[in-house]
Amino acid sequence: GWATCTGSVGDGLQFTPCGKYVIYPLGSVIVVRCISSGENAFLDAQNNGNVSCIALSEDGVYLASGHETEGTNKAEAIIWDLNKAIENCNDGSPSSGGCLIHCLKQHHGKVQALDFSSNSSFLVTLGGQDDNDLVVWNIETGEGICGSRAANDSAHCVKWLNKRNDRFVTCGNYHFKVWQVCTSTPKIHPIDASMGSMRRVMQCLSISYDDCYAFAGSKTGEVLKFQIDRDDISQFNKCDSRRPSLLGYNSERFSKGVRSVACIVNPATGNTNIIAGTGDGVIQILNPKLEFIKSHRAQLSGAITSISLSPDEKTFYAGTDLSQRYSIDITTFTPELRGTCHFGDIYDVKFPRNCSEIFVTASVQDIRVWNANQKQEILRIRVPNLACYAIDITRSGSHILSAWSDGKIRCFYPESGKLKFIIPDAHSDCVTALSTYNENCLSSEWCIVSGGKDGRVRVWKITNSHQTMIHSMKEHRGSVRAVVCNADGTQVVSGSTDGSCIVWDLEKGVRIHALFEPTVFNDVLFHPDESQYLTCGANSKIGYWDAFDGNAIRVIDGGDAEMTCLDIQPEGEMFVSGSADKLVKIWHYDDGLTIGVGKGHSGNVNKVVFSPDQKNIVSVGSEGGIFIWSLEGIKA
Repeated sequence: GWATCTGSVGDGLQFTPCGKYVIYPLGSVIVVRCISSGENAFLDAQNNGNVSCIALSEDGVYLASGHETEGTNKAEAIIWDLNKAIENCNDGSPSSGGCLIHCLKQHHGKVQALDFSSNSSFLVTLGGQDDNDLVVWNIETGEGICGSRAANDSAHCVKWLNKRNDRFVTCGNYHFKVWQVCTSTPKIHPIDASMGSMRRVMQCLSISYDDCYAFAGSKTGEVLKFQIDRDDISQFNKCDSRRPSLLGYNSERFSKGVRSVACIVNPATGNTNIIAGTGDGVIQILNPKLEFIKSHRAQLSGAITSISLSPDEKTFYAGTDLSQRYSIDITTFTPELRGTCHFGDIYDVKFPRNCSEIFVTASVQDIRVWNANQKQEILRIRVPNLACYAIDITRSGSHILSAWSDGKIRCFYPESGKLKFIIPDAHSDCVTALSTYNENCLSSEWCIVSGGKDGRVRVWKITNSHQTMIHSMKEHRGSVRAVVCNADGTQVVSGSTDGSCIVWDLEKGVRIHALFEPTVFNDVLFHPDESQYLTCGANSKIGYWDAFDGNAIRVIDGGDAEMTCLDIQPEGEMFVSGSADKLVKIWHYDDGLTIGVGKGHSGNVNKVVFSPDQKNIVSVGSEGGIFIWSLEGIKA
């Protein structure tokens, strides 16, 4: 498998203490990735809640993840065995289990933040906006020790001190608190920092190595410096002699707020400098007086949500909310792009004909071309503020056709990504499905079939000079989810949410026959010999249909959730399905039996496709993950 970071999670990209692995969330799954080999291990809690925060113990033994939840269910905080996960990564068994140690349930809605104590004995968890409680857990037993309301307003961050196991810091909306933990009593006691008239919403936090200072980033663009020394827990009638206080903040504000901060020691002076990542993509080092160091400033793509220092502190990783991963050398401060992926749902994936080294994906705001062997992005075609719901590649590989949420069909050159033509108002609403046919080297004319949210299926003739609509066919009463042409371009079958699949004559623009089922059809395709159709839908069934009269031949149970997509081998012996239960399944066509199951996605599988050489399957999902599955050892 292969997947890239969900960049919106704060501090979601982290180095392991050994410096050989990075850890990041992907939907509801956590990925442990070896930097040198690129091998992955996946930690799946088997829940539907996306990862909201992660933390590593200082000794590298434990990994903790906080999750979101829906309804009345309690959100989970999970403690993982990091060493076992690394072992799975090195053994080439990314989905092997045995990593879960404890599943902690206390908070409602969401676990906002969590952190380990310096000796890895305790874990503190902070609930989200609907909960806002703090709980301290014993890692060995998995039992809660004590808890308290975090603040009167929402808290966003929690960090344990580096050298003390009995103190941690929280901050959030207009408050900053230092907490003392007494495990024998047990209880936790906060002291509010003295901030004078300063009122800020603080959304990220870092503590200096000597535990003297804490630095918090605010939504209004400041880095606030606090002195965090305080009295131990004492009698209620005794006055505090030492109280945390605000020492200062930078006078020159950052644009779009400070989204992440990290402390780093200057080896030449021994002073603690601060690395700040901002909402407009600027990463900047500040000196102890919170003044900008002009030579150490860089511009990245997207808001910087994670800063993780390597163990030698010579480089650090920066992650952005556009799922970009950068490595930055602290001396030269030159960013190097190390990994990219889509930052939203991926709706479609296609291989060029007879080329297994390259594939194309469609997502929110862009289309991307990928190298399948190196697992790297080759080309990005951006169309801001729109979503691409379907793509197709002409047989010659000279054009990439795309269907967009503004009702337009756009054609791009695959080498440069430049726009060739636009069909405006191809559909009155979104264009949801696309297919090409009748392209050959002897003629400059070829055709497109498109399906829209308006239920129409339209046929377009494309020439070098213009694009003309030949047919507009309106029989579907719901959105068209799929259009697939047969080999000679005489027929097209369209599947719709209205419970019908219609086979059309492309020359006459009329219906040949229709398939009806009380379900939402999500995908439909021809068997390679065109004697049957294969469908899947919301009823969790896969249907076989006779192409001669449109009657149902057989129905097989696809699983426990909605079936979302299909693809079939050119020989027709095997087909692959994706579903809302996050599984990719390989089926024997004649027997109707499952011969392989792929687990890795943490969201709906939106599209699956066989590579032309029949060695791999590529699947894409709603969590933004791209997975490459090997077919080695699987035979029909």
